[in-house]
Amino acid sequence: MTLNAEDELRHSPSGAPFWRESLYWNFNDVRQDVGAWIYFWVLPGPPTQSGLIISFYHGGWPDTGIYDRAMAQPLHCLRESDRWIYCFQHKTEQLVSCDFDAFELGGLKVERLGPLERQRLVFDDGQGSGFNLESTFLMPPYDYANGAHPTPSWMATNRYHRSQRMRGELRIAGKVYVIDCSGDSDHSWGTRDWATMARHVLKMWSFQTDDGKLAASVINQGTDEGVLALGYINIDGQIGSAKKIESEDRFDANGVQTRTEVTIFDERDRVVRAVCPSLHSYIGWRVGVSGEFWGYEGVGTYEIEGQGRVPGATSFFWPHRYTPRDLTKADLGSKKHTA
Repeated sequence: MTLNAEDELRHSPSGAPFWRESLYWNFNDVRQDVGAWIYFWVLPGPPTQSGLIISFYHGGWPDTGIYDRAMAQPLHCLRESDRWIYCFQHKTEQLVSCDFDAFELGGLKVERLGPLERQRLVFDDGQGSGFNLESTFLMPPYDYANGAHPTPSWMATNRYHRSQRMRGELRIAGKVYVIDCSGDSDHSWGTRDWATMARHVLKMWSFQTDDGKLAASVINQGTDEGVLALGYINIDGQIGSAKKIESEDRFDANGVQTRTEVTIFDERDRVVRAVCPSLHSYIGWRVGVSGEFWGYEGVGTYEIEGQGRVPGATSFFWPHRYTPRDLTKADLGSKKHTA
């Protein structure tokens, strides 16, 4: 399968249970130690729903309930000492009718400026926070359907990732941040069965240079049959599917991945080794009333063997059978493993 500009638009729902379509952007501004997470979705239902979550964060937040705490603040912004976090969520039972080349929901406006090239993202929460950003894609979309391993049917019918350069202005509670950095973006469609996902470990690593010469976005996805390596490596425009991913990780008492070393083997027989010795900023997250699926997304600087220092992100999410205490044990915290 070859993706084209039409795949940037909406896809026809299959009628399968839990079918949804989503767009996602992240970035890591290492100059200001700011991480970003923007997520938009549509559920054709029944029941129907459109929604978005926007989060910007500075410093570490070792609390899987931090989204709720921040959103409860008058300006959706929580400050403690020298760290801050902004979270905004909007959901409606109305299905967004516009296509993905230009749509608006809950103060967020997204416009395609050039097929397979650029997007503009504008947001205003009406209370002093918002952004005016332009995403320039640094590579063609990587098609998960062409990967070495299939995407689990309960995760998506298909999806693509591509590295981006994000430029523009961010306002948090009236303070302005000028943004110019790299990041990752995703477009996914099909069934998303969160109950099944919550039974399995998910680990994600991504990093990108500003010039697009080096990028990776990979996942070790647990399944009932074992662990699948998903995603890509892009070196000088040569894109290869990940075949195997190994990692050696360290966790603190809260379950935050304080250090991660990842080795990616791709279908072109290339090997990329990357170490993220620490996260300058991170946030906790959970799904379900009792936190059945929990973990942390954070941003830091990777040290890439033969390439130097590259900004990126990492997300580790765990089924409820794992506790932070479990992650500090030797069998999970100090040995190379793929699950």
